[in-house]
Amino acid sequence: MLRRLPLLLLFVAPLSYGQGVMQPLSVQGVERQESVTVRARAMGSAVTALSGSIETVILNPAGLASLSLPTLSASGAWFQQDWAETQHWNPNRYYAGMSLFFADPDEYRSEPLSAPDWTHSQGTFRLAAIGGAIPLRLGERALTVGVMLHQTAQLSDYDRNDNVLNPYIGQFRPDPIERPKPGEEIVVRWSAFERERTGYMQAVSTAAGLELSENFHVGLRITRAWGSSTDRQEIRETGVFFLREDAHDYDHEPANGSISWDGSSEYSSWKGVLGLQWQYDVITVGITYQFASDLRRNFSNTGQVRTTNGEARNLTQVGVDRVRLPARVRAGVALRPIPVVTLAADYSWQNFSDLKVTGSGVTTAPDWGMVEGIGLGGEWNFRGETFLRAGFRRDPQPFRIEGFGLVGQTATGDAFSAGLGTSISVLTLDIAYEFQRLRYQDRWESNVDYNRIRKHNVLFGVSYTF
Repeated sequence: MLRRLPLLLLFVAPLSYGQGVMQPLSVQGVERQESVTVRARAMGSAVTALSGSIETVILNPAGLASLSLPTLSASGAWFQQDWAETQHWNPNRYYAGMSLFFADPDEYRSEPLSAPDWTHSQGTFRLAAIGGAIPLRLGERALTVGVMLHQTAQLSDYDRNDNVLNPYIGQFRPDPIERPKPGEEIVVRWSAFERERTGYMQAVSTAAGLELSENFHVGLRITRAWGSSTDRQEIRETGVFFLREDAHDYDHEPANGSISWDGSSEYSSWKGVLGLQWQYDVITVGITYQFASDLRRNFSNTGQVRTTNGEARNLTQVGVDRVRLPARVRAGVALRPIPVVTLAADYSWQNFSDLKVTGSGVTTAPDWGMVEGIGLGGEWNFRGETFLRAGFRRDPQPFRIEGFGLVGQTATGDAFSAGLGTSISVLTLDIAYEFQRLRYQDRWESNVDYNRIRKHNVLFGVSYTF
């Protein structure tokens, strides 16, 4: 009988991508390859056209050619991130009575996240970057080489949905769920899903910047990255619906099966970046091209399955995923309208539709799309060797918003930042604060999920110039 279905979905969930409202944990987080440097974050990451700083080792290596003195640098960072979600359910037009199982006790609020259904937070403090650079000569041309150990990706990920239906009867498009035909019965499983990942990737980058002419510089960076994460995932069955042709003819039975996974992942990759900078009078133009790269994830999970009749079974999962990350292009311009003011703007794009994933942990690549980012920043030398900085950047995400009417759209948030830098003899001290905010709605025929992600980042660093 169908009244006690086996937990087939729960067995296969860690091995494949499900619907958007319950995507199992696999390679989430590897797409967030962000520069973690103090000046860059303070200026909205609009730094592709800036030069003469040790940070260009991991920003635009062409800018290294403008560095005139040997420099050592170290920085740290504190990251705080929180997620929240509120669900609102509309009466299903065909099975109206089902809405009573999910109905909101309150009416719609003008601010749906003022009292979210759930919240979750992660926080961490760690070394952001440490390294050095030294200027040399190659004949008549300036050549600067540098090396830096730095953080390259925050692997933080969290998702939760307390009302997952499979099949998702609230889905209208791109693939509508058909109503039962005469004599047919559709089984809909009702579950609660949660996943979490904590970890980061770090890298050693070696870079060189060469002066081809007085106004034109070229640079190359080679990066070896590695990292690890702690992963967990759980699915708990809540019940089973049996839908029939008559709009009022359906049954519901409770269920209490579950599956939980705990494990870890190890990551490794190589990356290469080509950088160019051209300067004319008060304008500098910069371009970087990050080549497509391969990332390897080794994972090991242990899990336990509990069926509705109380039976328990332990599972072990070990495997390897190979991820082909698409190329990324950044272009920027810096303008110095007066000697004490620098204005900068950056534009970047990366097409995650070209992402390729193979291996034992997934059956297909995640449904991600094009990411286009904009960064705006300013720096004011208001007194001596003291600088005030501020910036804004779009905070695009590659994942697509779920639900009808939103096919193909990706989520995009905003980030605001400010910072201060000052030099005391041979030391330069920098600090930056960045606030990131992302809001989006997964909008279905039967429900709307209001999602919020907020990040607070504080970075501080010191540089020593010989």
